[in-house]
Amino acid sequence: MKIRVRDAHPADVEWMSNNTEGWTVTVEKQEGAASLAEALHALIAEDSDQDVRMGWLHSSLQRAAGGEPGYVRLYELHVSPEFRQRGVARALVDELFARVPDQEIILSAWDRELYGVWLKLGFTYVPEPDEMSGDCSYPGDMVRPPVEASS
Repeated sequence: MKIRVRDAHPADVEWMSNNTEGWTVTVEKQEGAASLAEALHALIAEDSDQDVRMGWLHSSLQRAAGGEPGYVRLYELHVSPEFRQRGVARALVDELFARVPDQEIILSAWDRELYGVWLKLGFTYVPEPDEMSGDCSYPGDMVRPPVEASS
């Protein structure tokens, strides 16, 4: 299996919608849907040897008010069950990291059951200011800070 990550195309939208847990994906902006038109990056991971789609990722750029730097919000990362634990999520996240190295990336509504997976994928847990040490409710964010440019 050779994983190739590419940009999603309109022809991928139906497959993306059918391979998720509750999301609808559209080409154009639509209320309550992840759209290709609004995506900073919508990526597809596929097995290039067999031309089979294995997973997808959707992110958007969040602009900050008042001249503050914005950030990238990772809205959806889905890997088809038959391809899990084969490096597909890693390939998608690594490609997103490579495309936006200077941007902070924050997970949107991250799944607490996958806390360890998010850590392995390069995210860090940032607790809420009033969060007590050892609190297992995880009300904070999972974040990948911007990578410092090397001189």
